[in-house]
Amino acid sequence: MSDVVRPFHIMCKPVCGVCNLDCRYCYYTMKPGELYPGVTRFQMTDEILREYTRQYLSAMPVRCEFGWQGGEPLLAGKDFFRRAVACQREFGRSGQVVSNGLQTNGTLLDDEWAAFLAESKFLVGVSIDGPPQVHDANRVDHQGRPTWHRAWAGVELLRKHEVEFNILVTLNSTNAPHAGNIYRYFVNRGIRYLQFIPILERRSGEDEATGFSCAADQLGRWMLEVFEQWAERDVGRVSVRFIDDTLHGILYGRSSTCVHSERCAAAYIVEWNGDLYACDHFVYKEWLIGNIMATPMVELLKSPRLEEFAALKTDLPAACRDCEHLPFCWGGCPKHHRPMGRDAARVNHFCEGYKMFFSRALPELRRIAEYIRRGELPPTRGDAAQPPPAQLPAARAGPHAAGLDRKVGRNEPCPCGSGKKYKHCCGRQGG
Repeated sequence: MSDVVRPFHIMCKPVCGVCNLDCRYCYYTMKPGELYPGVTRFQMTDEILREYTRQYLSAMPVRCEFGWQGGEPLLAGKDFFRRAVACQREFGRSGQVVSNGLQTNGTLLDDEWAAFLAESKFLVGVSIDGPPQVHDANRVDHQGRPTWHRAWAGVELLRKHEVEFNILVTLNSTNAPHAGNIYRYFVNRGIRYLQFIPILERRSGEDEATGFSCAADQLGRWMLEVFEQWAERDVGRVSVRFIDDTLHGILYGRSSTCVHSERCAAAYIVEWNGDLYACDHFVYKEWLIGNIMATPMVELLKSPRLEEFAALKTDLPAACRDCEHLPFCWGGCPKHHRPMGRDAARVNHFCEGYKMFFSRALPELRRIAEYIRRGELPPTRGDAAQPPPAQLPAARAGPHAAGLDRKVGRNEPCPCGSGKKYKHCCGRQGG
């Protein structure tokens, strides 16, 4: 029997939830104590690393994307990641595309780390919540000290060594009211790839949101403020994950992220000891699928428990079933459902925010998608308001205006702003 299964993705936690920071909204730093009481050292062994790598590469023979997260994954050490890359070379197949992505708080990066990440072609996500005054409100170390300057120093090291990276901003009650300023803050500093993740955590044993959680209206206003700035001047120049995802839905009829996909159960977690969980947001004992050292990964992925987990999303809330925005939302992340579970009366905490965004942004994004379908560079709003390119004086014809009447080359950057070549993104046949 073949070990090949339906495409999936795994995020590996080589040090569980251990971290050198003590971010006030983190949902993962309590996992070591919750899941593995009595354990004092959390570090994936070489035996588990080799077996995880071998099984994952065997199950995904065409394209295999390794994701590394924590806690803080850099605490696993440089030698651990050197061995990880060596294992990938050892077990990889001829022609198999193997890539690595790593999410870090950036504070432990040094020249040696950055040189390794560049040489090994890691895509690095750095978690920064905005300028110091909002970042340091929640992202502090164990002594309560601010961390922004250390995190930004890490970004500069990645730039110095030409490591591909993006910025991940967690949206919480502190920074959510400052959407436009934070977006422009990063773009003005040369950041071209941005992700925004809304925070929703619950008070212990309750369904009530914590004070640091992002509210639905805050998310809606955030998305719209960012979208308005992006549409005005940054189309094709800056990649914003939630905008890219909506464009993907328009172009191909399906989301590019799990949050707004029709179905869950294809993005798993492997913990430091080989335990496989259904999802990063559901690393709870009840969603432990098994351990890859006891049962092969491909067998675990056939578990009926994963179908039960998928039903948290496919069994839609009643409020979603007739919603005009269902094809772009699909109920959002099940973690954001209140209450969590399969109660038909549940609602997504961020529902009204998503509606605010889709109602206003979809017409504009559909217009932009028509340019992309034709393989043309879409204009920003500023360009679209100008006369056609042929009528523009040379001094006023910016890069977008100059390209409105030409096709995009297959090897050129995709005009959606994803950073990929056009042929590997919106120029793909069939999506």
